[in-house]
Amino acid sequence: MQDLAQRSITGFAETLACLGRTGVGGAAEVRTPGVVGARVPWAADNHWVDAVVAEDGASLVDVPHCVWSVGVPDGRTELTEIAMPCMGLVLEDGAAPAVESPPLDVVGALNDRAYGQEERLGPLIAAIDDSRVRTHGLRVDGEWACVAVTLRVDDDVSVQYVATDARFRRRGLAARLLTGALAEARADGIVTATLQASPDGYGVYERLGFRTVATLRASIAR
Repeated sequence: MQDLAQRSITGFAETLACLGRTGVGGAAEVRTPGVVGARVPWAADNHWVDAVVAEDGASLVDVPHCVWSVGVPDGRTELTEIAMPCMGLVLEDGAAPAVESPPLDVVGALNDRAYGQEERLGPLIAAIDDSRVRTHGLRVDGEWACVAVTLRVDDDVSVQYVATDARFRRRGLAARLLTGALAEARADGIVTATLQASPDGYGVYERLGFRTVATLRASIAR
């Protein structure tokens, strides 16, 4: 089986590429030897949007604002405060709660709202057109309360853009949502699940069985 760390890193890179391919506001996919991601000029203040993932030793000529890599490339300044744990899990069979599939624009808008930003992820997520992408969501009293996106790469499912509306936090919704999404993937023959954890989400993912398998470090040009 391919290493879980590489699966997690690849899932993040391919998710960025999906954002670039939307073309929204001049967004463009970046794909050169050892470098995959998106150039999103109007979101250059967002290290998770205008960004690429780079292999060690890859050429970084004319790359977007932020480069994510395992090691920090020469000549760049590391943003130590946002180093990102990559996590992985081997999926097992099991029953799980059913979840719904919200529209992409709902997922994008809830992410922007949950993370206190305007028009950063929303327009890009809403425009994703990739058959590997699926959406997952839970409602509370008829309102979308918790959402996520998954991207299937071979027999791995990459979990992205997990967000819970502030009004519905601390109810276990994210854990319930992911349990359902992962069970659905396993039923379709997916073998592993990977993600990149924020500080708020790390404990949730760890309780679901995910373990840290690598760390991606962010850097910007000096």
